[in-house]
Amino acid sequence: MNLRTRHDSLITIVPSLFNPKIQLVLLDFDGTLVDTAPDLVRASNRYLQQKGLEPIAEARIRAEIGMGLKNLIVELFPEDQRSPEQQKIIEQEFLQVYEKEFLETPRLFDGAYEFLTEFPGQIGIVSNKRERFIRPILEKLGVDHLPWVDIVGGDTLDHMKPHPAPFLRVIEAAGVTPEETVIVGDGTPDIEGAKAIGSRAIAVEFGYTPLEDLMAQGAWASITDYGELRPLIESIT
Repeated sequence: MNLRTRHDSLITIVPSLFNPKIQLVLLDFDGTLVDTAPDLVRASNRYLQQKGLEPIAEARIRAEIGMGLKNLIVELFPEDQRSPEQQKIIEQEFLQVYEKEFLETPRLFDGAYEFLTEFPGQIGIVSNKRERFIRPILEKLGVDHLPWVDIVGGDTLDHMKPHPAPFLRVIEAAGVTPEETVIVGDGTPDIEGAKAIGSRAIAVEFGYTPLEDLMAQGAWASITDYGELRPLIESIT
């Protein structure tokens, strides 16, 4: 009787040592929190048209969003126009075009607003998209007022995802540990970054990278919509 009682109590205690309560959710931006693809596709092909280059298929652009469109666009230029100096010019020219397009049609993915406003823990954003684009989009979508722990973009720090620095900055600001954090994303940088710091990564099926690729890279779990996210997080503990 006493032995069984001790055994039962151990069963309830030991999992808590390995599964600390999730206190912080870090969200990727493009393809995870917000559907920005239509504006990025339009801006990319408008820029290429200005340069006399052929447009890119929407599917190909979507697949490159998480890794940065600059590399894809640069590859379309003749080789003698791909020097580091020229790449900087291409990037700046593209951003000038995108600046006129990025607030046209962004939208929160279904269920995201409900999750953000109802989740009892802390929330933050870690993205490779420039912070100067993220904040105006959040304002347009009416979620800039939410209690974000921090918003880290590709131009916020010296390093971008999958480097640990962007994730650890928000984790430190939240006063939690990587084990108490989940990273939700749709790209390789999210999965690799989570693995690098020891957090769980949750892949979204509705993003811009095929789900099977994210699972093969080491995502802990996946969701088909935001209605599944909170129950999944709560299941960890």
